[in-house]
Amino acid sequence: MPKERFFFEQPLRENEIISISQDEFHHLVNVMRAKVKDRIEIVNGMGELATGSVQTIEKKQATLLIEEVKQEAEAPFQIILAQSIPRPNRLDFILEKGTELGMTEIWLFPGKHSERKEFKGNQLDRMHSILVSAMKQCGRLHLPKILIKPELENWKGLEYPAFFGDVEALAPHFIDAFKKENFDRLASKGVIFFIGPETGFSDSETAKLRNLNVKGVKLNGNILRTDTAAIVALALITAC
Repeated sequence: MPKERFFFEQPLRENEIISISQDEFHHLVNVMRAKVKDRIEIVNGMGELATGSVQTIEKKQATLLIEEVKQEAEAPFQIILAQSIPRPNRLDFILEKGTELGMTEIWLFPGKHSERKEFKGNQLDRMHSILVSAMKQCGRLHLPKILIKPELENWKGLEYPAFFGDVEALAPHFIDAFKKENFDRLASKGVIFFIGPETGFSDSETAKLRNLNVKGVKLNGNILRTDTAAIVALALITAC
């Protein structure tokens, strides 16, 4: 993957000239020091990868010529992280590393013990930027989706089999539960893994998860921080 990869959040068409500005323009001109006629790659987070060249560089924008476009099908297996809202620095880490590890969606919901209960518009924009940066860096062509969900008590049902990090001594290890109980039917569909905030799920949330048929599992012999647990869960899923 070349360093000159840029994001354009629209369908990409051969022989089309597009304009980039703001963050992508800054990356092109001030970071990569690109010049007219330089070769570049363009991604849109929708599975399209275009190759092309720089046509013009102006004061606040640049134009790029799309010469060839390749399409990558979306992964049939959905890897969904259902994350109770953690502190901002931990969420940034989860978004970045989750993208690198193949997370297809992240569901953010306010937990009973979450310090933050909602997001403002600029915070959602920042999360989107983190996903875009991580996608470009790791070579992915599909951008993970961010969904803002209500509190667990308002959830009705789940489309895919699901697990949550359980601190109970008798909880089975996640890999064993994933392979033994669900691997065959998960292989062509998806999986959801629930992670609590820094101080974990409340008793009522744990009861709700079990009521939703979410299986409690161990990720490690030790109790993991919320961001560590998220990354370990995603790494184990992609390794199976």
